[in-house]
Amino acid sequence: MSRRRKKNQERRRADDLLAAWQLERLEQDRALPLPARGPSEVTLLAHFVPPRDRLDERFPRMECAIRETWRHCGLLRTVIVVDHESAPVRAFADSVPHGLVQVQAEPSLSPNRPESVAADIAANLPKRVSTNLALTVREDAFPVRPGLGSFVDGWDFVGAPKARGGLWSRLVARLFNSHAMDGGLTLRSRKLALLAADEWAARFAGKPWRAAFADGALPTRTLPRASFAYRRAVRFPPPGEAALFCYDATGPAPGRVPPFGFRGAAAFKILLDKGLV
Repeated sequence: MSRRRKKNQERRRADDLLAAWQLERLEQDRALPLPARGPSEVTLLAHFVPPRDRLDERFPRMECAIRETWRHCGLLRTVIVVDHESAPVRAFADSVPHGLVQVQAEPSLSPNRPESVAADIAANLPKRVSTNLALTVREDAFPVRPGLGSFVDGWDFVGAPKARGGLWSRLVARLFNSHAMDGGLTLRSRKLALLAADEWAARFAGKPWRAAFADGALPTRTLPRASFAYRRAVRFPPPGEAALFCYDATGPAPGRVPPFGFRGAAAFKILLDKGLV
């Protein structure tokens, strides 16, 4: 068996494990009363753009990610961005009182163009979220314990740290204030969202897509190296603190204390095997 095929099988097994856990956990979450309100300065933001023939299969996993976030962070004002209105998403939103869940349809999003979500976040995050902070989650990236309050002050973007490379890479990152982080489970300030949207419109909108525009890479690596004003204005945590916020399987395994959340099914499997979920 080739190395690539083995990795793909391991990835599928990890995703199946996460999916099974989510479906079981969702039944528990639905049976619980809604928690008390969470921090008013934080809005939970989730993009949900599955293939249309898999919408009914995939939305329970997104619902679980949202309910797990509420379980650990309190009932947050929530925005779900979709490519089109659908019955499961609307029914979920209507089940939560006081209009705390808002569904926003964005026709430019497409399941066949994953980069469209990253472009929407870059260009439209300040329009999607009006609070001081946006907590982004995905089907495979959400909190596993309380602790959001530890990260709401001081930083403009917190997410899982990406591999930093050797000494030279670390020196460049420090020089340009470009601490690359993943865009799955993140906490972002409104200041960063406004700056990133302006830079996107001025420099990158309409240009051919490339990895530098990926969600996470753009605000934490590309823009700091492209704009002196941007990198002077934003603050990122050191990799060690970012790892306490979100664990990605490419980084060192966590110790006895679980991170606030995770990104990716492989990371979830490691946390589950270590008894940290």
